[in-house]
Amino acid sequence: MLFRSIYIPNAFTPNGDGLNDAFGVKGEGIRDYHMYIYNRWGEMIWDSTNPHTTWDGKYNGQMAETGVYVYLLYAQGLPKKGKTGSVTLVY
Repeated sequence: MLFRSIYIPNAFTPNGDGLNDAFGVKGEGIRDYHMYIYNRWGEMIWDSTNPHTTWDGKYNGQMAETGVYVYLLYAQGLPKKGKTGSVTLVY
């Protein structure tokens, strides 16, 4: 494993108050990163290959609905299946 630890929050509030406005991972030495976010219908609504890029809660230029979204994360050091989890978007 190349990174010592990885932190993935379970909620965020993209309401523009400067606190918890975006969703993303935090960690050191993250390599070969790819994160996907899916809505409740299984539709991929965001993805990134840059661990420093965060999701701002938008889908197709509009704020996404409040609710639970599923993420799938692949990165060197994680099991081959990747890591799955959920994040709650709250306004």
